[in-house]
Amino acid sequence: MKTLSLLIPLRLAASAVAQWTSHDIDHLSNDVVKTAGTTCHTIDSYRETEQGKANAHVGLWETFKRNDHQPASWWFSSIEEKPADASRPLAGLKVLDFTRIIAGPVLTRGLAELGASVMRVTSPSVPDASVYHPELNWGKWNTSLDLRNSHEREILRQLIMNCDVLTTSYRPNALDKFGFSANDIFNLCKTRERGIVVVRLNSYGWHGPLQARSGWQQISDAVSCFCLQLCVSVS
Repeated sequence: MKTLSLLIPLRLAASAVAQWTSHDIDHLSNDVVKTAGTTCHTIDSYRETEQGKANAHVGLWETFKRNDHQPASWWFSSIEEKPADASRPLAGLKVLDFTRIIAGPVLTRGLAELGASVMRVTSPSVPDASVYHPELNWGKWNTSLDLRNSHEREILRQLIMNCDVLTTSYRPNALDKFGFSANDIFNLCKTRERGIVVVRLNSYGWHGPLQARSGWQQISDAVSCFCLQLCVSVS
């Protein structure tokens, strides 16, 4: 049995792609076909884009405090309440994991490894990358909720009311139509005894013209120059 070389399809694909500019492929992918994709930038070329300029003042994260009348969502009131096991310093922390693919699940897996109780929320209507599941989601609880169903939306509200941290990595505004925007969550929790920490991940950052685009970890790496920089370092 003769195995065909991968160089043949690679050359065919390269020949077809060479007929397009990177701008045209970017437009076709994101605006026409509606699938995630991006131009792979260098450090300097990314800094010159509108997106790069809009996020130049931002580090790896931004933090905002919404009110001062509620105590922190989770912390020890006294030294006697701290976890007995030093290997599980986050024991007692309740995390609702509303993330998919890689970046978000890696974040919440780390919390689970440190002792937090993590409840992962999936949906029967949104395919999940099951190939990543064994590596990224061990140590977590799991529930499947269809947010198109009013009863299951109410279940999610109850889960939110009982968690300390909510993490989400869906596209900006994607959850708004179901009543789960960041403001909706803060309003839901504003009368409870303690506050809530809302962690939102976004592939392109929260500023600039591309902030509403869909994407995942590799997309972020490509647009922000990490991919090319890594290739240069390895070579």
